[in-house]
This record gives sequence, C-alpha cells and structure tokens, in this order.
Amino acid sequence: MKFYKNTSKISLAILAFSLTLPVFAKDVDEKLSVSNNANISIDNLRGEVVVKGTDTNEVWVVGKLDEKATDFIFKAEGDNVIIQVKMPSNMNSSFWDNDEQETDLVIEVPHGSKVQFQGVSSDITISDISNDVQARTVSGDVTVDNLAAERIDIESVSGDVMSKSLTGRIHLSTVSGDIKDTNSSGNVEYHAVSGDIKAESTAKEVVANVISGDLEINLNNVVDAELSSISGNVDAELELSDDGLLKMSTVSGNLKLALQKGVNADIRVDSHAGGRITNQLTDDKVEKAKYGPHSKLSTQTGSGSASVKMSTVSGNVKLRF
Repeated sequence: MKFYKNTSKISLAILAFSLTLPVFAKDVDEKLSVSNNANISIDNLRGEVVVKGTDTNEVWVVGKLDEKATDFIFKAEGDNVIIQVKMPSNMNSSFWDNDEQETDLVIEVPHGSKVQFQGVSSDITISDISNDVQARTVSGDVTVDNLAAERIDIESVSGDVMSKSLTGRIHLSTVSGDIKDTNSSGNVEYHAVSGDIKAESTAKEVVANVISGDLEINLNNVVDAELSSISGNVDAELELSDDGLLKMSTVSGNLKLALQKGVNADIRVDSHAGGRITNQLTDDKVEKAKYGPHSKLSTQTGSGSASVKMSTVSGNVKLRF
C-alpha cells in the first residue's frame, strides 16, 4: 500500500511537471497553386507576417505559428486564398506574455495578387505587389514597399506606418503612431491624430491632416494639396504647378511654407487671433486690423495663376522661397 501511494504521488508530480512544459510552436511550410490575380486574405492576431510578391503562380507560407494557435487554415476557394492563424476565443492578460512564441510567417504570393491583411498585435510587411493592398492592424507596425495599385489602404491604431515607392490612390492612417512616406506618387491621403507625419511625395493630389502631431511634407509639382492641423505644426516645402491649388490651416499650430523660385501664385494668408505673419516671398506688407488681433497678407508671385490659401487662429505663419 505504501509503495502504491508513493507511486501515485510520483505520477501526479510528473503530470504536474508536464503541464508546465512549454507548447512548442508548429512549423509551417505549405504551398498552393493559384492564378496571378488571386485574392489573398490573411488574418493573424499577433506576431509578424511578411508578404512578398514573386513571379510564380504559387502562394508559399513558411515559418512558425503562435504557440497558442488552435488551428491553421490555408486553403483556396476559386481565386480566393484564405490564410488564418486561429487563436483561442477566451484570452486573459497572461495570453499576451512576451516570452511566448508568436506567429512568424513569410508568405510569397504572385505579383498580381490582391492582398488583404488583418491583425491585432501583429506587424505586417508587404512588398512588390501590383494590385490592390489593404492592411489593418491595431498595435502593430505596417511597412509597405514597391506597391502599384488602384487602391492602397494602410491603417494602424497605435503602430507606425512606413511606406516607400507607392503608386496609385493611397490612404495611410494611424491614431497614435507616426507615418513616414517616401517616393509616393498618384493621389495620397495621410491621417494621424497624435502621431507625426513626415512625407516626401511626387503625388499630384495630396490631403494630409493631423490633430496634435506635427506635419512635415515635401511635395514635387503638386496640383492640389490640402494640409491641416489643430495644435500641431505644419512645415511644407513644395513645388506648386502653375494651375495648382494649395490650402493650409491650423488652429494653434504654426505654418511654414517654402515655395520654389519662379512660382506663379496668388497668395492669401489670414491670422485671426494674433499670430505673426512673416513674408519673405515679396515686398508686400502684412495688413493689421484697426481693431482686434486679425492680420492678413495678400501678395502675388509671377503671373499668379496658382492659388495659395493659408489660415490660422493663433499660430504663426512664415513664407519663403
């Protein structure tokens, strides 16, 4: 009897120890043959996913799954390909333990694929795609490079958005993260709340707005641009086309504008509550209201064919070449 009791205790101890052992993440190495313009849908809760466009007509998934993953779905339904890392439905605070193995996947897809990604605490990198791309994540960072499409839609809530060499109708958005964009073209929209935006673009049409973050932007031969902030500063350096339209506004943030030498523009600036206007473009003087803090500037460079309209409530405005 004593031996039986001791054996039972040892068995229970071994069982308890085994329950504390880590669950090793599953390796993945799977392929599917698809059309060049397949629709690729990717869903990953946490970790990192890299999507690369290739010259093959295959979708190839390589890497490791999250050790908490309950299933991995990789299937084709006609031209639609579904890639999903399924996770437990009930997740407490211990679920987000950083010591655990999270998803780490590299996914190769045909260049012409449409790519849609959805994640929560997942970083996503997408490159070398010549069709529509949509990527949304909550706390992850998004990196995109060499995309050319009718529509490119990138969003993160608290993560950063980093983009390079995008062409098409582009939408980049974040709440508390930063946006950094270089060498984009086409039509671009940038939106941030408390994050900063830094962009260099040859896009013809640009909309950029921030709430409390700063906006620093360099535009080449822009036709239509609208740049705005509430309490952040807007610093723009641009080449404005002869028939271009530029609108800039802030509430309490400062406005700085540098235009190319030889620009042909009619320029109107309004400061409504005491902000200082500095004009280094022409010899025209700032007009101050006889009563109240309002001031304004009306000036012209060259033929005045383009239009520049700037306004602020209490911020300062500076114009230069």
